[in-house]
Amino acid sequence: MDASSIKPAKTNSSTKAKNKYYSRNYDSVHVFVPKGQKSDLLAVAEASGDSLNGYINKAIKERITKNENTIIKTYTIIGGINGTGKSSFTGVLKTQTENLGEIIDVDKITAENGITPLDGGKTALRKINEFLDKGISFTQETTLAGRRTEITASKAKESGYFIRLYYIGLDTPEECIKRISNRVARGGHNINEDDVRRRFTGRWESLIKILPYCDEVQFFDNDNGFIEVAEYKNGQLLFKTNILPKWLDELSNYL
Repeated sequence: MDASSIKPAKTNSSTKAKNKYYSRNYDSVHVFVPKGQKSDLLAVAEASGDSLNGYINKAIKERITKNENTIIKTYTIIGGINGTGKSSFTGVLKTQTENLGEIIDVDKITAENGITPLDGGKTALRKINEFLDKGISFTQETTLAGRRTEITASKAKESGYFIRLYYIGLDTPEECIKRISNRVARGGHNINEDDVRRRFTGRWESLIKILPYCDEVQFFDNDNGFIEVAEYKNGQLLFKTNILPKWLDELSNYL
């Protein structure tokens, strides 16, 4: 028979419809396996009641789910009285840590939006609740005063977050007030002096309410740069330095 007389096989309408459906709804991925393993994969797929394509798709989905479950949702708390350097510390962390997630800074929210501190706090709270609902890692700068941080930590713990606290200390409220004044002179935001003194007086009471929720706690002194001076583990304050700053000695006695 003359080869020129051979006509290509016709594609029936059913095949055309299937091809159109698959091209519209699926992407094609070519998988290469070592020679001889295809028959083994076919046998495994058949034994599980799947086609080879179905079996591979299930394996991919299981691997993705497993990886997603190993991703740790993290709630990072940058704690300390006003003026201790929380925002500066956050800036340092950004260069060293990848999982800070979204950063919540009430003072920054207030200043950038030209709103009152009360409205800034409400905006921050909405963001925090949104992150908790969606399982998004986030970082919060806070003095720990009041009950709001404790409530957030409780919700985060119930939602399976890993909670870590970086606490920054200074020895006196006067040092905090001085640093705030320097910040204001550079165009930064101000904090009422009475509020600073009140929060300084109650700082340990506020701190111990948060500690039970934390999986990791580190303490930093900012008298001259951020120096790690202690960690809190298994209910104990463990010192990282022989010369304790005054505030850390006070915390140790309080605990």
